[in-house]
Amino acid sequence: MRLSWTAASRRHGISRSAARFVIEHCGLVLVQPAPPGSPVPTVRLVYLGDDDKGRALEVVGVEMEPGHVGEEHIRIIHAMALREKYRSGYEEAKKWRV
Repeated sequence: MRLSWTAASRRHGISRSAARFVIEHCGLVLVQPAPPGSPVPTVRLVYLGDDDKGRALEVVGVEMEPGHVGEEHIRIIHAMALREKYRSGYEEAKKWRV
């Protein structure tokens, strides 16, 4: 899987390596619709999990057109400490972690 990053994805001080760890180990990806009026009107992929230091994080990305056949490309648009609104999804995702 190819990951790319927006400047906004670093706004909350979460490193790329911490976000990548969550993505690679979460096991369950939640799908949310784009917020109304969003400049990127595609669904959001929400990865909820702990980074390699045990911090609970939320990482959000959008699927991009693949660069090569069969290559999945996710653009990370948001990463931060887990907020309460994602707590139940985080607890559910624990069952699926790898």
